[in-house]
Amino acid sequence: MSASTLTRLAQGRRPDVDGLAALVTWANLSADDFVRRTDEPRSPDTLTKVATHLRGDRNLTPEAAAALEALITVAYKQLVSDRPE
Repeated sequence: MSASTLTRLAQGRRPDVDGLAALVTWANLSADDFVRRTDEPRSPDTLTKVATHLRGDRNLTPEAAAALEALITVAYKQLVSDRPE
């Protein structure tokens, strides 16, 4: 991946097709996870939002953020599965 692609990503801009392909290959991810269809607005799920906030909290160490994320994930999944239909 070129330095210009990394710079573009750091600036919040989109990579070109070759840059995206290199990134998803390197990270062993699916490009489908990063492509938004215009007819399907996509919003992050609740756990993703919470994890993002925890990881960005400067008051927490990475280990503390991970521990909280694990606790919240277990509790959330348990409570969602217990929700009456």
